[in-house]
Amino acid sequence: MGAVISLALEFGFYTPPLPVTWLMAVQLTAVGLYVVARALFVWDQGLSWTTIKGFSHDAVVVALATVIVLIEFEFDHTSAVTVSACYVAILQVALGVRLAIKAIQLKLLLSQRILQPTRFLLVAFVLLISVGALALALPRATVPEVTQRSDFSIVGHLIDSAFTATSATCVTGLIVKDTGHDYTQFGQVVILVLIQMGGLGIMVFGSVLGLLAGRSLSLRDSLVLQDETSYQTVGEMRGIVRFIVASTFMIEAIGVVIVYPMFANLPSVGDRVFHAVFHSISAFCNAGFSLQTDSLHSFRGSWPTYLGIMPLIVLGGLGFPVLQDLWHGVKKLFAWRRPPMNPVALNTTVRLRVFSLHSRLVLLTTAMLILGGAILLMIVDAVGRPGGHDAAAYSWGQKFLDALFLSVTCRTAGFDTIPMDIHARTAGTHLLSSILMFIGGSPGSTAGGVKTSTLAVIALGVWSTLRGRHHVEIFSRTIPEFVVRRASVVVAVMAALVSAVTLILCASEATSLRAALFETVSAAGTVGLSTGLTPHLTWIGRIMIMITMLAGRLGPLTVLVAMAGRPKQVRYEYPSESVIIG
Repeated sequence: MGAVISLALEFGFYTPPLPVTWLMAVQLTAVGLYVVARALFVWDQGLSWTTIKGFSHDAVVVALATVIVLIEFEFDHTSAVTVSACYVAILQVALGVRLAIKAIQLKLLLSQRILQPTRFLLVAFVLLISVGALALALPRATVPEVTQRSDFSIVGHLIDSAFTATSATCVTGLIVKDTGHDYTQFGQVVILVLIQMGGLGIMVFGSVLGLLAGRSLSLRDSLVLQDETSYQTVGEMRGIVRFIVASTFMIEAIGVVIVYPMFANLPSVGDRVFHAVFHSISAFCNAGFSLQTDSLHSFRGSWPTYLGIMPLIVLGGLGFPVLQDLWHGVKKLFAWRRPPMNPVALNTTVRLRVFSLHSRLVLLTTAMLILGGAILLMIVDAVGRPGGHDAAAYSWGQKFLDALFLSVTCRTAGFDTIPMDIHARTAGTHLLSSILMFIGGSPGSTAGGVKTSTLAVIALGVWSTLRGRHHVEIFSRTIPEFVVRRASVVVAVMAALVSAVTLILCASEATSLRAALFETVSAAGTVGLSTGLTPHLTWIGRIMIMITMLAGRLGPLTVLVAMAGRPKQVRYEYPSESVIIG
């Protein structure tokens, strides 16, 4: 704990409140005590393969740090002070890794006390938001001009830091401070880490650290991960976690290469790379945070916006179960196989059914929402504002691209290439955007909302009822009744949340119903699109939006289940009686 505080004091302030030599002494002492404790542990347990394997990670880091420092001192004749600082910096990385592993052990301890994975997931997100808020509240996270403003206050700064941490962790994108202007690169890195951990899901991220530490997943960890990722197979969670992390970093790396040309006007290569990394991660995690004050307005018409940002948003919103099905389908499609001699077997090989019912339903619904939403948005905007508000400057082709990008970004991404304020967009555009934001992405993804599969199940249920069918069917499969009932509950709970928060905002803020509803749906769907209301919210409005973002990220039903406690099993059933409907 002393080492953590010393790191915060050293890197969180422009001028550390204590001498740097004192802070380095604390860090060196912590590292030294840890090394001694591990050595004593190995001595007590004996030189078995198990104990050596457990100590190997730390031994390699310490040995590598020692070698680097010796080479630096021997060949470059660096001063002893600089060498000591280099050694401490390397060991700080090792200490950070060890603290992360200790946090995983604490996670396991808590999971033994909290039986419900949903409740544990809620607590874990709140803890991550709290840590992120404290990091963003440090003086070095914001530019000096922020603290020099006439309206600056400590309480307001803490609320703003908590709001930003919640928005980043819940991958929403609503901001009360300009990310690129008000935050330093240290603060931007903190926001980026929160986005990545919130996008992956801290259960997935924590379990990956645990796997790297050499431990296997317990049954309880697997249940928590299953609840977080919406997978149905507990026994395969280890491989699923590896696929999630590998696919995430691979897609984000490809995204960095594609969006890099967008920032060619920045002065240095380092700035261009950092901007590309930031926007690639923000797009794939559907966060919507941008280092530009106007989001992506200045990149309207730029090809990386449509070939880089849009595919990242779509892939991040499909969900990892669908991405895994797509990956297996690609492998089976391009894999070389010797054709079997049996014609029946050959026919079976050709007609590979690689996609699950969930994946087919999600892909179909996503395509219909994106294309249908883009067409409707373009029509509504043109009818509500004849000729378009910029008809003289942009062609219909560009307007379709704008509508397509808006249709995609409403899937909880939060970027925008055109203003979304009340005066720039029509009421119909805001209504359609709110509907798309309410639906959101797909289960097991970085997106929020009620999810595409929920909408599809309810639509199929309505269609089956109109046709007089007793079961909901699609693709020659019957969807269980409890799934249809759960989908209805999710929509009802989300609608209740949006209605309640909108009512509170209308009472606490000086705004219109249209702006309050749009902002609430954006927060509940973890989208991040804004009419400009969020920066002007009162502290009551900011707290309500923070709660809405957290509920939207975890899912309102998940939050209610976590708060309700363990369900009680009822061993009786009342007689049934019909009720008139409609």
